[in-house]
Formats: sequence, C-alpha cells, structure tokens
Amino acid sequence: MEKTLIQKSKTGESAKKITARVVLNGMLRELGNGKFYQGVPKHDLLTAQALEKSKYPLHMRFEMKKNGIFLFAPISYRSKTTFHEYGFPIWAVDHNNNEIFEVHLEELIEMIYIEFCDTFTEEGLDRFTQRIKSSVRNLQITSEAISERQHPISYSFLESEQILPAGHNLHPFTKSRMGFSEEEQKLYAPEFENGFQLDYFLIHKDCISEQSLSGISAKEIFATLASVPEEYYFDNIADYYIVPCHPWEAKYLMSTEEYPEIIGSGLVIHIGKLGEEFYATSSIRTLYSPQFNWMLKFSLHVLMTGSVRTNSLKDLRRGYASSAWWNDRKTLFEKTFPDFKLLSEPSTISVFFKKENIDSFNILVRENPFSSQDKVLLLARLCQDESTDHNFTTDFFKNLAETLQTSPEQAILTWFKRYSQLLLPPLNTLFKEFGMAPEVHQQNLLIQLNDELLPQTIYVRDGQGYLLKESYKEKYKKAIEECPEIEDLFIRDERLLDIISHHLLVSNFAALISSLGKTGLIEEQKLIHILYDEFSSLHQSEPSDLTDYALHQRYWAVKSNLQSAILDVDGGINASSISYAKVPNLLHRYFFSQQLIHPQGKEVFFKRYFPKEDVTISMRPIDLENDLEMLHEWFNREHAVKIWQMNWPIDELETYYRLMLPSDEAHSYIIASNDEPSCNIEVYWACRDIVGDYYEVLPTDYGTHQFIAPTDPKKKYVSPSTQSMVDYVFAQPEVGKMVGEGSVDSLASMMNKAHVGFKVDKVIEMPHKKANLNFCYREWYWEKFPQNKNIQITTNIIKNE
Repeated sequence: MEKTLIQKSKTGESAKKITARVVLNGMLRELGNGKFYQGVPKHDLLTAQALEKSKYPLHMRFEMKKNGIFLFAPISYRSKTTFHEYGFPIWAVDHNNNEIFEVHLEELIEMIYIEFCDTFTEEGLDRFTQRIKSSVRNLQITSEAISERQHPISYSFLESEQILPAGHNLHPFTKSRMGFSEEEQKLYAPEFENGFQLDYFLIHKDCISEQSLSGISAKEIFATLASVPEEYYFDNIADYYIVPCHPWEAKYLMSTEEYPEIIGSGLVIHIGKLGEEFYATSSIRTLYSPQFNWMLKFSLHVLMTGSVRTNSLKDLRRGYASSAWWNDRKTLFEKTFPDFKLLSEPSTISVFFKKENIDSFNILVRENPFSSQDKVLLLARLCQDESTDHNFTTDFFKNLAETLQTSPEQAILTWFKRYSQLLLPPLNTLFKEFGMAPEVHQQNLLIQLNDELLPQTIYVRDGQGYLLKESYKEKYKKAIEECPEIEDLFIRDERLLDIISHHLLVSNFAALISSLGKTGLIEEQKLIHILYDEFSSLHQSEPSDLTDYALHQRYWAVKSNLQSAILDVDGGINASSISYAKVPNLLHRYFFSQQLIHPQGKEVFFKRYFPKEDVTISMRPIDLENDLEMLHEWFNREHAVKIWQMNWPIDELETYYRLMLPSDEAHSYIIASNDEPSCNIEVYWACRDIVGDYYEVLPTDYGTHQFIAPTDPKKKYVSPSTQSMVDYVFAQPEVGKMVGEGSVDSLASMMNKAHVGFKVDKVIEMPHKKANLNFCYREWYWEKFPQNKNIQITTNIIKNE
C-alpha cells in the first residue's frame, strides 16, 4: 500500500513537471520572451536570493511583462532546439514589490494566461485551468497504468500506440480527454490496453451517404465485422447497413435529445455490442484489430488537445478525396520509393436524419498494413522525454547498439541517417513533382523496423492532412472534374510551407533530435550535421521550395498551440484560424561557431606581437566575476557614453552579460595590450542578431563590436587590436564573411573598419542607432594584410616581420 502511494505521488509530480515543461517551451516559442541566464548575480540582490535557492547554474529567464515579474526556470537539459528540460521549483522575482516566491503549476498557468491575453476574463482563465488540470490528472493515471505493465517490449504497432506516457509534447493539453470519466478512460484509452467490442446499429440505406473507391464498399467491410443477430431479421433487412459506432459515442448519442425521434423512426435500429474486440490507438478514436485489414476512425464528442474530435463532413470529403487523388498516382510513385507508404482512407460513410448529419456515425475507413508480428514504432514513441527511471528511447538505442554490435552513439547515428534518407527524398518528390505534402508530425508517422531494429519502411497516416499546393490546381484540373472533392485539398503555397515547417521540421526532426540528445548517448549537434547534409545533398540534386525553406529560411514556422489553447481556438473546426510563431532555423546550427560564441575557459588563448607598434596583443573570453567593475568604468567614460550608450547601473550591466554569455547570439572578449586590458570586443552570430533584419543574412555571417577603452593615442593600439579581432573570427571555418553596423556618428569606427578591408553596403535605421552596414571577406582583409593569411590562433607569441 505504501509503495502504491509513493508511486502515485511520483506520477503526480511527474505529470505536473511534464505540463510545466510543455507550457514553458510553448511560451518560449510563441512569445520569444525567454533568454538563458547564467550564474548568480552579485549586484541584483533580489535575483541572487532566488537563484541561490535554486542551485542550478543555468536558468531560462522569462520576462513576464504583463505580470510585472521575471520567471527563472532552472535548465536541467539545454537543447539546441526549443525542447528544453526544466528543473524545479520555478522562481519569480518581483522587483516592483521587492519579493521572490516559488511558482507552482497553478500560479504558472495563470501567469501564462495573463501574458497571452489582451483581455483577461475569469471565464477564460477557468476554462484554460480546468483543461490543464484534466490533462495533468490523465497524465498521472495513464502513467500509473503504463508503469504497471509486466510484459516485455515487443515493438509491435499496438504497443507503440499504447505507450505514450508524456502525450503530446507540443500542446499544453497533452493528455486532455474532457468528456471521459476516469472509469471510461480506463475502458477506452490506449494506455490501459483494453480491447472492447464495437456498438452496432442497423441504418436504412436512404439515410446513408457513402463515398468509396471502386472495388471497395463500406457496407461489405462492416458486414465482415459482425453478423446481424437472427432476432433482427425482417423483410427489408437488405435495405439496411450494419454500421459500427465507438461504444462511448453510442452512449453519447443515446443521451441526446434527438435520439428518441431517430430511433423511433425505424430508420435507425440499435443492436448493441457485437463481434471482435478492437483496441484504441494513440488518437483514441481510431481503432485497430490485428485480425482486420482496416482501421476505423470514429467520431468522439470528447475534447482532446484543442478540439472535440468528431469527423466533420469536410474531414470525410478530404479523406476520400486524398485517396482518390493518390490512387491514380500511387503505383508510379512507389516504383521509385517502395519504402514510403501513404495510408489511404478509401471509404467513408455519413448518416443523415431529416437531412441533418448525425456526426456520431461519420466514419473513415483506413488501410491497416500492420500485423501483430510487425515491428513498428510511432515516431511520438521516441519523442516522449519521459521523466522516469526507465526511458524507452534510451533503452531502445542501447538495445540497437547491442544488435549492431557497436556503440550507442554510432547506433543512433546509423539509425537517424537511415530514417532521414527514407523520409526526405520521397517527401521532396511529393512536394516538387506532385505538389503534395502530408502532415508528417510525430503522431502521424510510423516506422517499420527490420530485424536489426533499423528503419525499413515509413508509413504516413491521416488522409485529411494530405494537402495540395494551390499553384498546382491547374495541373489537376482533370482530376478535379472527375472527383470534385479534390478541390478541398488545395491550400495556399505559403501556408503549406508553414504547415510543413511545423510538422516535418519542428514536430518531427527537432523533437526527435532533442529526445535523442536527452538520452545522454549523443550530442545533438552531430544529428544536426547529418540532417543538414541530407537536406543539402537533396537540394543539390532535386532542389525544391521545401529544401530551400529548410536550408535557407532564417526562421521556421511553428503552430501557436499554446496561444490557441488559451484563446480557445478550435483548429479542428477551422484550421486557418491557427496562427504560427517562428523559431530559429535549426539547420543553421551547422554553421554555429562554438569557439566564437561559446568559448571554453577564461584564460588567454591568443597572443601576437606587432613589431611596428612594439606591442603584444592578447585575447581572452570575459571573466564576468573579475571584469564587470572594469567594464562598468569603461562604459561610463565620456567617449563611450555617446556611441555605446551602455552607461547603465552596474546591476543592469551585469544582467546584460549574464544573458549574453550563455546565449547562442554573442560572446564578449577582453583584449590586452602588453598585458594591460585595453579593448572589449563582442562577437555575434548575425542570423540571431537584430542586424539580420536589415539584409539577407547568411548563417555563415559573424559580426563584431569593438570598444577601445584608452583615450591616450599611445595606448590605443587600434590597428593591432582590430587585426587580432579579425584574425580570430576568420580563423573559424564556419565563418563566411564578417558584418558590422557601426554608428554613423562614429567616423573613427568606420575608418578603422575600412583600414582592415570592410566596405560599407548601405546606411540602415536601427531602433537604437543609424548605422553603416558593412561587410568584409577574408580576401578583402588579406589584400590589406597579406602577412596575416596564415596566422594561427595560439598562445605562443606570433611575430610578424
């Protein structure tokens, strides 16, 4: 009993932590109000008080403007993506009221609601809170059920669908199932592994609308599921379909005001539960039987994630239309890509009574290629980020390593490369040649494994999400004439790229890379390099808007699921109402210079002697604990105030550096002349800097800011300092060109840049200054200083004659 109570307490806390992680990462993506914060400050005593209690070296600081506070969430795992892991508790720092306090999930939810809403309403907050609480409770009880599983892992399709302990990692209502009681959830939710019979009705053919491809009949499919009991035989039984219904939905239908009239008409006759048992897949409403060649996607009047999950007539039309469209192209496509399968929904039925649709009977019939013997992984299974002692993803890749007789790291690299190569070329061909894009997010993508547990075949499901580019409508004019429903599949090209970005680049690859990194078996950067190489190779051989977007778009689009949840936007009813946020392009990290932006240590790493000036220039990363007072004094010097405008109070300057140093945007360095500190430089990654808004920035662009502290001309050593700075930046292989945006008010700065080869491109109006946008390539610099071409970054003093 005591062990059970401890387990329930653990799963309860885990459920809250999973939810907090999802909403914090959602806020980070959608509001962009979070920045990494390093260490404990010396001069901001209130923040120091909170962070000393936290004991984590790195936090995400969220600026909650509408709440008037800062939130500090401890970082327990820092991802290259926006899927971070957080420690607890979270701390709030309220400078206005001079207080700090722990933030529990209930307070966090209210704060986030306030931050997103232009107009606060108690009703809206209560609705959002209740859905979060429902999701947390469901996370707890389903996690308890999963933890009690006794049988060994089999990698079957059904097992993969049933074991998703963390749910949907891109939606705040990760396990929301409002409409189910706790007992009903135990009967019908996949985590509880229960099979159940379907509920059957006899429905007159005049009430039924069926759309099926040639050779396929919903009536015949349903007839194979169950036989009509003898007591229901009557003279015109041939005029009736036997129609299944999800048993929960049948009960719901019977509770409606319309049901007595429907059943009293004799056009709809309730039989009850019959036939073989079916099992819920991860969507809950799509049911599976290993003995049956079809899966059935039912309507459920249950609120899951952000929508009541009923099949609309539009869903049925789209499912049928995508099957009709694909049926004419499938054979040709699969000759080239035999290991990529789009699952069709070739038959749908809907039921009408007095010309009104009874959506409880709206059914999509989907192909079922999976037997109980097949090894199949739902991608979401690898992206769960479980907060338990036994992490499936870790265990899976350790098992794979044993099978392949290699290291876990190499096993992951092999698996990930195979997966990318199976997925990307067919998707690119679909988009480029066919103008089509399926929604390949982690809940829709299934990976069939070979005997070695390596990816063998990719399956994609959910035909309503097989979308066509608007620009291809003329190409499919004949197809539309033959099947007018195909017109429902078209969507604006630009919008379709946003949808692909969310599903393929964020929900699929970014989430997977993060989850693999969290195993501790591999660094995310190595996976990013593989993915970049695959996209780059594809772009060279088969360039498309998709490959161009993935490689070159500065930001990737991601659905604003948190905002939609807070504002109660139902994307199931109106997908066009969903807004999109943007996250930095993950593939640009291929060109991220770890040395420039995240240098290790605080010691001098570069020395160079300049005989003409008789000066030795040395360079080291900033040591904030020891350099802050010096920098504060420098920036308050008269010549610094006008141009740099960083003459802030010391606590503000400290905050500036504690946010900059752990960021992916910039780093600060100290240059010394003959061992006397004389210059501060900042190196920044232009694609993450505001300057990238003013030109077509490349991920290989890196910029610098340079502040010369001395005013005595004999101690400035401007040229040696600048040359050393440029040498250091150009020594990094990730750098293509250097960029600068010195103030137009600083003629000396521009002359100094011109001295080493920079050329002004144009004048730009930035929020804080009017600036000369200027660039420099290695060749331009070496034309000025050919002797610097072979400079090595070393602590050995380099002498140039």
